[in-house]
Amino acid sequence: MKKYQTITVWAGAAATISPIYHEPMRQIGEMLAEKNITMVYGIGDEGMMGCVFQGVRNKNGKVIGITTEKLLELQCRDKSVFQPGEITVVDNLAERKAKMMRLGEAILVGPGGWGTIDEVSDFAVAIQTGEIEKKPLIFMDFNHFWAPMREMVFNMLQDGTLNQDKVDYMDFIDTPDELFMMLDKIENRLAAEKKVGPKKRRKK
Repeated sequence: MKKYQTITVWAGAAATISPIYHEPMRQIGEMLAEKNITMVYGIGDEGMMGCVFQGVRNKNGKVIGITTEKLLELQCRDKSVFQPGEITVVDNLAERKAKMMRLGEAILVGPGGWGTIDEVSDFAVAIQTGEIEKKPLIFMDFNHFWAPMREMVFNMLQDGTLNQDKVDYMDFIDTPDELFMMLDKIENRLAAEKKVGPKKRRKK
């Protein structure tokens, strides 16, 4: 398995998110810290982001927080929980997203709302347009939260609005225990794709 240095986590920061997701998100944070993987995330001490951050802290792990001045005030009640150098403040949301997707060697997506959907969409389009190289994108489908996304991707493949080349870097896990096996599976898939190389157009 590839030795990851950094992994980006996107998920909701709202305190209203169902408690059913708290424990698996904490487990994800703990697992990253135990592997000495620095978590890149958009700052937050509540909701899913607060849970995964707490998991990292439980195991004395490292974080890189990317945020804007406004979001820092909205999503972080207690800035003292962060160590010097752990927070990077950027000018706007576009720069924040770009930095998070470039810093992480893989992307994990937990339960979230519009902000999380926006981050995932920008990442997928950046790969599609060649702005960044493919890297694993894993939806953490705890309690079947991302089941509609699975179905939507299947429908888009069936109806031709997407092809396999645009989704081969993404997948879903149902429990935290599956995380590193899935990362390995996707990395092997992408490595095999590089060996084959781009498909040549058929001559007319």
